[in-house]
Parts: sequence; structure tokens; C-alpha cells
Amino acid sequence: MSSNKIGQEAKKLVSLLEKFPKDRIQHNATFKTSQIIRFCNIGGIAVPTSVLKEGRKDASSTKSTTKIDANENKRNTFSDKDDAYQKDLFTIDILSQQFKSLKNIANSKWEKYYQIDNKLLEPKGNPNYYNRLLGDLDKGGKQKEGFLTAWRTILTGKY
Repeated sequence: MSSNKIGQEAKKLVSLLEKFPKDRIQHNATFKTSQIIRFCNIGGIAVPTSVLKEGRKDASSTKSTTKIDANENKRNTFSDKDDAYQKDLFTIDILSQQFKSLKNIANSKWEKYYQIDNKLLEPKGNPNYYNRLLGDLDKGGKQKEGFLTAWRTILTGKY
């Protein structure tokens, strides 16, 4: 009975997380996909195919190799922990609190409550530097600085 309710709460959380926007800057792991996978495992729900595709794309984009430690692998493989040990940590109350918090984030409650004034957005000391940072964020970190502009920045020290 309670596992059914936990599954329903996890479904609500996953459906809310699927509505979250995609990150502007690509990382190795995103908040959205990691939390969807986490709550699918807790609720015993199948992970959505869109999340699996995004996870594969993220995995293929990382070109670094990882070194596998044999002792660490044995310790993880033969551990005494039950596979479902995390499911016991989450009750209906905790999952409902998680849902409430995620809903507040999705509705930008705290962004509206604690509005940022122009003094922080455009500081008086070296405003060009902060404008360049915000411009790079808007581009999503994909467009690189040109060779000549990079040298100009290095030589003059001005942003």
C-alpha cells in the first residue's frame, strides 16, 4: 500500500521534472536528468526514453577515460548493502516536501521573492567584464573568443 503511494509521488515528481527547461550550458550531468533517474528508481518507474537518449548523448560527449580500480570494483560488487536500501529512506512526507520544493523552483518563487537589482547586475567597477560574462552565458558557452580579441584582452588588460 505505502509502496504504491510512494510510486505515485515519484510519478508526480518525474512529471514535474520533465517540464523543467534544458540547461543553457551543457554539463557532464544535468540536474533534470539525474533527478528523473533518481526518482524513477525510488518509485519503481521506467526511465523515460527522452532522458535515456539525453544520457547517452552526454556520455558520448565526454571524451575522457576513467581508470577502473579493481579493489574498488570488488568492494562495490560484493557490498552488504541491499539494492533497494534507498527506497527505505524516502517516505511519503519526504517525497511530498520534495515535490513542493521542486514546484517552487519551477514557478520561480524565490526568483520573484528575492529580486536582483541593477546594482548587482551591472556593477560600477569594470562593468564590461560582467557584460562579457553575461554575453558568454547567453551564447551557451559555445561561441569561442577570436584570436585577435583574445590577444587584445591579454595585451591591454581591458575586458
